[in-house]
Amino acid sequence: MKTQIRHVGAATALILISLPTLAHHSSAPFEDESTIRLQGTVTRLKWANPHVYIEVETRDEYGNSVQWLIEGLPPAGLRESGWSRDSLTPGEEIVFAGHPSRNSAHKRILGESIIKTDGTILMMPNAKNRSTMPPVDLEDPFVADSLSGRWRTRWNPQVASQFLAPQTRWSLTDRGREAMETYNAHLDPATRCIPEPSPYAMIWPSGKSIEISTDQIRIRDELDIERIVHMKAVGHEGADYVDQGHSIGWWEDGVLVIDTSHFAEHRRGLAFGGLASSRKKHLVERFELQADRTALTYSYWLEDPVYLSEPVSGELTLVYRPDQPFLHQPCDIESAARHLEHVPQ
Repeated sequence: MKTQIRHVGAATALILISLPTLAHHSSAPFEDESTIRLQGTVTRLKWANPHVYIEVETRDEYGNSVQWLIEGLPPAGLRESGWSRDSLTPGEEIVFAGHPSRNSAHKRILGESIIKTDGTILMMPNAKNRSTMPPVDLEDPFVADSLSGRWRTRWNPQVASQFLAPQTRWSLTDRGREAMETYNAHLDPATRCIPEPSPYAMIWPSGKSIEISTDQIRIRDELDIERIVHMKAVGHEGADYVDQGHSIGWWEDGVLVIDTSHFAEHRRGLAFGGLASSRKKHLVERFELQADRTALTYSYWLEDPVYLSEPVSGELTLVYRPDQPFLHQPCDIESAARHLEHVPQ
């Protein structure tokens, strides 16, 4: 297959569907306006959190081998566009398109689409082509008996925008503004597979699993995030300071209330762009089944007086989706750190 590099114009057969994302890492190292299209042979598909990576061998005009790296969303994000770990195999020839690295020396691309030789089009939503998420609602929705089960967040751009641009949405302290001004992607704990602290997982439109017992409630997210809520504890005294904090819970007329404190310090613990969190971070959440029991309302109240001048709050809807298997994919340190290969210090 002969290698071609050209801008993707309106005449191409690619249908670029736009989706919003809250990926672990920033898309800033990639060109916003420039889109390229190439042909090559798949040499490896790395199906792992926090990003899927595809290695492709192409040929330049002299016939020399050129290795390209395609960056994608986490597995849970690509699944919504029909992907699985078997979507590509080494040796397949493909045409791929996306945004190239701002540094031309790095043969990397933020993927938008892949066309296989049989005509199959694999879309790759990303942070630069976001507009609408595929609907999580069903024409014939499932009805939940309780909060226990599998759920997916209905995308809420108003809430997400707060976490994407906190400096314009929230009142920050001097330390909060300084944290964002001095932030660099190399400081991102996610590159070391340190999980994002709550309430991040609830905002991302991936699958959630809620398991309820008398003593505790276990909340998991497909981004390899897990929380334990202690239902018989009366306070946080003596708890360790950990990434997801120490959570206690109780029921108020069928509504699950979770109070979390004792968060460990996190360099990006409040929002994207480097808004850190301190040990004074405090989170209160409420989970309530809606009247038709096909969805639940999730609301949060978040404070951290070290970095936030005022508490922030928001509300989301999670749709009951027992038909979707929970995709458990542990964070892979190679995939997590790979994002930094073309990010300047």
